[in-house]
Amino acid sequence: MKFNIIDIYKSCLEFLLEYQLKDSNFFFIPRKINNKNRLDQGMYFRGNEDYLVLTFWNKADSKEQIYYINWGCDKNGVSSIELTCRDNEEALPYVIAIKELLESTGKKFEETKKNRWRFFYQSNEYYLNTLQEFIDKDKPLIDNYLKSQPESGIPLADKTIDDQFVKTLPYYKEYMESIKKAKKTGSVKVKHSEYVMSLQHNELSNMLVEYLKKNGYTKVKAEENYVDIKCIDKLGKKVFFELKTAQTVKSAIREALGQLLEYNHYPNTNKADRLIIVTKYEPEDEDIQYLTGLRLIYKIPVFYQYFDMDKMELSKEY
Repeated sequence: MKFNIIDIYKSCLEFLLEYQLKDSNFFFIPRKINNKNRLDQGMYFRGNEDYLVLTFWNKADSKEQIYYINWGCDKNGVSSIELTCRDNEEALPYVIAIKELLESTGKKFEETKKNRWRFFYQSNEYYLNTLQEFIDKDKPLIDNYLKSQPESGIPLADKTIDDQFVKTLPYYKEYMESIKKAKKTGSVKVKHSEYVMSLQHNELSNMLVEYLKKNGYTKVKAEENYVDIKCIDKLGKKVFFELKTAQTVKSAIREALGQLLEYNHYPNTNKADRLIIVTKYEPEDEDIQYLTGLRLIYKIPVFYQYFDMDKMELSKEY
């Protein structure tokens, strides 16, 4: 899937700033120098139009021009962890120890150059999910190791870095005001995982709206009266789509069914002809049987479709 790389830069910055609002001791390192006006273009971390890398540890490899320890993402949304130490033999054993520490959790690194290694997440994993996993699981391991090995010369990001480079980023105040405002209105959830789910939901919604408009659906409206997407299908039927980021189709049906019935009938109305639950997952036979039973036994016009975000295709109705 092709992403807008600037959107990836911006969503990663927003994600990290959201963490900071919850943890005053959480620090990261953005791009420090505005070379080629990249900061002004929204490239808030090291990288270019094809990829970005960000870090939480303030030590860079002078040969490779990236930090010793990096989480990164390319323009296709594929993320990775990269370790490098090609310029300092004294620091090398500590970077190798970090590699071994991460490999003990099940990650497998490949040596792409001498003393440079990379682990790739699965290509279908959403990049903010992998960033969250890296922060929640890997960062604490690395932090604890480096705190116990100050002679490594790899310091953690701190308030000085934050004051000098994060708080001086272009539009920093606007970003913070937007995040705080969203929190007050409830559009950004308290838990990090829910914040990621909200971003995933928005991405799915935007892509599905675009698809519907290009494929014969009319009067397409998103987020109106709590309904994720309303439209008129090719047969002139009124349709409500309820989008879910649940990990299984069964869970999505459970979460969506009550909402769709309420949106359509409460208090005593009938606003749509068809109720459709959408995720990005193909249904199992049991899911299809369950929906068929609901329609036959209870006469509920509820259906399921999955949306392939790579191919920009909406499946048949189940």
